[in-house]
Amino acid sequence: MYKIIILALIILSGLLFSLWPDKHNLSVYFLDVGQGDAILICSPEGQNILIDGGPDNKLLAEVGKVLPWWSKEIDYLVITHYHADHMMGFIELLNKYKVKHVLVGAQQPDNFLYNIWTDKLAEQNIKPTIVKAGERFVVSDELNWQIILADSTHEDYNDNSVVIRLSYKEQDFMLMGDLGIEGEEKILASGLDIDSEYLKVGHHGSRYASSVEFLQAVSPEICIIQSGLDNKYGHPDQEAIDRLEHIACQIMNTQELGLISFEFD
Repeated sequence: MYKIIILALIILSGLLFSLWPDKHNLSVYFLDVGQGDAILICSPEGQNILIDGGPDNKLLAEVGKVLPWWSKEIDYLVITHYHADHMMGFIELLNKYKVKHVLVGAQQPDNFLYNIWTDKLAEQNIKPTIVKAGERFVVSDELNWQIILADSTHEDYNDNSVVIRLSYKEQDFMLMGDLGIEGEEKILASGLDIDSEYLKVGHHGSRYASSVEFLQAVSPEICIIQSGLDNKYGHPDQEAIDRLEHIACQIMNTQELGLISFEFD
């Protein structure tokens, strides 16, 4: 009897160990949430950073594939802008996970979805923090992330996208939200360092994002597109694909590959 109990404990310990994320690695997950964005970053220090929440409750299932069942904390939740395909999944996520900090741009829309969101934050006693361009969040000597752009005055919500550059040792990720070419020009004029090995392509691969000049400045080796299979917008657009191919980056798309992940030791 004791041998059976010991054997069961060994098996259980091995299972838990296999599920426990390697605390010495950085993991970046581009979640497969269909036609929307959701990016989960798990730091070597144990922080979970979730950027955008997709268009529906599929976010919960996707996060559950990555985080072990007992991990129920999100250190930073970031909304790049207030379109449904970037935030709807967060409303139910707040019922399942403890969120420590919510980071947003300064835009405050006057619409039904935004009111639902702010009511949910109030219910959870969470006060969002407004971020500004140039602001840097330092996790460790080797890991930090910087706000590259965070406008709030544009009529098109996409142009208000919070753009983030994540840096870990010698690896950098540019995370573009739905920013278009006009916003890219503003970034180029800012003088901020945007050279990055990885680019989350703006606006799901729309023709109205990813200008040749911007792509050349970022000079990515890998370009990730988050878009849904057979989406009604035709994303990614062939014009954008042609520009990505022009800079010879490897293109990876969630509608073809599902979850896309990168891990660095």
